[in-house]
Amino acid sequence: MVEWVRSWVMSICVAVIFITAVELIIPGNKFKKYVKFVMGLILIAVILNPIIKIFNSKASMTSYINDADKYVNSASYENNLEKYKENDKQETISTFKTNLQNSCVKMLKDKFPDNDYEVKADVKIDDKTNEIDISNLSVGVKGKGIEKVKKIDINSKSVSANSEKQIDPSIGRDIKNYLNDQLKISQNNISVYKQTS
Repeated sequence: MVEWVRSWVMSICVAVIFITAVELIIPGNKFKKYVKFVMGLILIAVILNPIIKIFNSKASMTSYINDADKYVNSASYENNLEKYKENDKQETISTFKTNLQNSCVKMLKDKFPDNDYEVKADVKIDDKTNEIDISNLSVGVKGKGIEKVKKIDINSKSVSANSEKQIDPSIGRDIKNYLNDQLKISQNNISVYKQTS
């Protein structure tokens, strides 16, 4: 045990002397801070190496460094990087889509409080420019209160209800104009429909 502590203290002393010599040799330019950083990492590695060996007799800093070097030199990190980029892209699209839909519902309720709204957006990221493109914005409008009972035809074979999916054109036009002004989305990319129940 005493020999082990003596060896550890000697390796720390040698590392400190080496670091001091390197710092004296390098000129005082912009690279000095980077050299000091690297020398600090070397000193930390010298200090931690025996401690790591205590907890794991098979491990050493050298093996960790070799493993890290193999990982960096292999192509697996590039595959992982692409996977993380794609996940990040999908998460960004999903978050933007949710926020856009919620913002549109809030804006429409503030501007046109007589109705309830449901908004669905189709968005994608342009790979070349990394800009988010809103390809379609569907706005479902449902009047508050109780709706009139629709005409029901009962035949001996089937039951059918008359369902209207059209909304008053002036309301649809007002909603499209408002969203176009506020969000700068083309009116061709906005559709307004009557939401049923």
